[in-house]
Amino acid sequence: MEELFVQLAGLAGVGALIAFIINALKTFGVVQDGTAQNWSAGLNLLAMAGLLALRVFAPDYPLAETDAQIAQFVNVAVVVFGYVVQLLGSKITHVAVRNVPVIGKSLTAKP
Repeated sequence: MEELFVQLAGLAGVGALIAFIINALKTFGVVQDGTAQNWSAGLNLLAMAGLLALRVFAPDYPLAETDAQIAQFVNVAVVVFGYVVQLLGSKITHVAVRNVPVIGKSLTAKP
């Protein structure tokens, strides 16, 4: 069992994916303040169960390669997620400052 903990700790891609999922869920209000550690524990337990199942049913599976692919996915997902959040934040800001002198000025033609 100790070996599984060591293997899971060495999977940087899986750890990054768990952190990304929790932060994305925080952004959308699913994960509330103060509960991220519970979500992390649960997702890490799920990852441990998956690793155990993988080691039992497919012991020769190239886990390091998959972890590297997960890490690459997380890198791209972070950039895309950041871009989407920035776009949504800009839209919300434009609505919030509408009709405020100087910063709320719009040159869009009104029908």
